[in-house]
Amino acid sequence: MEKYSKWRDLGTGIQPFLQPVPARSEQQGLRRVLNAAKSYIVGPIIATVRLALLGAIAVADAVSVAIGTLVAVPSIKRGWTRCTRGLLARLALSVIGFYLIDAKTVSLQKGRRSINGTASKKRKAPGATVQSGDIIIANHVSYVDILYLIAKYTPVFVEMDNATTFARPITAWEALRAPARMPPALLQAKDAQTLKSITEEARLKKLGPVIVFPESATSNGRALLQLLPVFEEFGNLDEKSTIHIMAFKYPFQSFSPAYSVGNQMGHLFELCCQVYNSISVRVLEHEEAPRVANSGMFCDSDAEPVDLDEAVNEKLLQLSRLRMTKLTAMDKRDFLAFYYKRAKGYSNSNNGQPITI
Repeated sequence: MEKYSKWRDLGTGIQPFLQPVPARSEQQGLRRVLNAAKSYIVGPIIATVRLALLGAIAVADAVSVAIGTLVAVPSIKRGWTRCTRGLLARLALSVIGFYLIDAKTVSLQKGRRSINGTASKKRKAPGATVQSGDIIIANHVSYVDILYLIAKYTPVFVEMDNATTFARPITAWEALRAPARMPPALLQAKDAQTLKSITEEARLKKLGPVIVFPESATSNGRALLQLLPVFEEFGNLDEKSTIHIMAFKYPFQSFSPAYSVGNQMGHLFELCCQVYNSISVRVLEHEEAPRVANSGMFCDSDAEPVDLDEAVNEKLLQLSRLRMTKLTAMDKRDFLAFYYKRAKGYSNSNNGQPITI
């Protein structure tokens, strides 16, 4: 759309903030008829049932969290959280239509050999080596990312300060709602912490790994936003933390699970109208992921120091197979301000009737 051309990346030609739509070739013939039936007949019935089930899951989660607060022993509390919240999140994914999850641990090194000299055919399960206090770096495409991460790791989510790259821990529910809010430009001083202090607390209290979205906002999955230099701040470096790199993609034919703009509940309703949805998760092999040395630098297999942020950026680009734009979370703030101001103007000019943009 020309009215949003200001937020089209000049280098790639990609608009990373608008909701992705299927190619025109996928909107014709029988598929178009099926999409109409899904949107106006079968879909709303399915979505209504699914939303009711999601409401029940939300209540069950609130009860499980309340019970968990009564447990004082960190290891037992962690076990309870992993068992209850993890299962409920996986159930929620199934209710929405993510029945099967395409999750794989992959190597970026072509022709890599295993220790015994033969080609490695069997990969470890994704996340098998992830411990409390580790850092998971991932791109951020949708609130569905959050559900997957809860189901897999029941982790600690953080919100990044776009100026200082300090962070503040947020709850799982805040993380689910964050894509629908303005990305924070600055955190309040009383809330901002170094990433190291958060990872150390997570390790001590067995709270799970710490999730960092260096884009600091959701994109539509077509490209990556500029990544924050998270490890440029020395206080964010925890030599005891292992870094894991993860990439999310959402293949779709009709309606994309990617969520970057618009009404979140409306997006969830549309998502629930689909019989099934797809998610692809790729985790970089542990041996190939950047790691923090005592010097605050990344060391590769030959122990040569390299800038940690550059190493993370390179690995995430290769793993996601997406292009990097010049746009940032601050550009998304400007985009959202324009988008909702325009939407409000259309609504007012239409006597308060909702307008789809």
